[in-house]
Amino acid sequence: MALPSALDVGPIRPDEMGAAVAVFLEAFHEGASYIYGDPPRPEAMIDVWSFAREVEPGGFLAARDAAGTLLGYAFITSSVGGLRRQAIMRLAPLRWAWRAVCGRYGIVWAHVLRLFGNKMAFSRTAGEFRTSGDAQLLNIATAADARGRGVAFALVSAGLAYLRDRGVQELRLEVRPDNAPARAVYSRARFMEVGRTRDPGGEWVVMVGRP
Repeated sequence: MALPSALDVGPIRPDEMGAAVAVFLEAFHEGASYIYGDPPRPEAMIDVWSFAREVEPGGFLAARDAAGTLLGYAFITSSVGGLRRQAIMRLAPLRWAWRAVCGRYGIVWAHVLRLFGNKMAFSRTAGEFRTSGDAQLLNIATAADARGRGVAFALVSAGLAYLRDRGVQELRLEVRPDNAPARAVYSRARFMEVGRTRDPGGEWVVMVGRP
């Protein structure tokens, strides 16, 4: 799996956030449409992701080609709890809720309520299989025309290096069992399967990497 020539991986810039959301909507269109309608609006992801970049800029990574075109992104946090506390301290959830109620995000409310129940069930397993900290790979995606070229592996490797510099000992992620390409990337980056968990949408493979 050869890496693209002149691949640049580093913290995402504010002006690249829209391109990252476009990659997300392409990769996860079905799930995004379920929550945000079809076509889904990008505003909710831009707001939340921009906040996460401000809190921990080194954890939100972009991969670019020689022309500067964004090929993929990885959203990593060294502490899920720390990110949540920063959101509460800055009253970010209130702003997001107000914008959602005002119709800015195009949310399909019946679907959101169902998803909230799913996430609550899933969150009860968040501490399982951890031995250190609460670092998490929250989201990663590669543009369709850049898949299979090592972009995701480069992003994961850069994320592990970032966490290693911060003294983080463990990074957890969850991946669906049938997502063979993603699991191959994580295995190549020396993530180990440590267990299985479930939400109402199905089973997840829990994997842990050691920065």
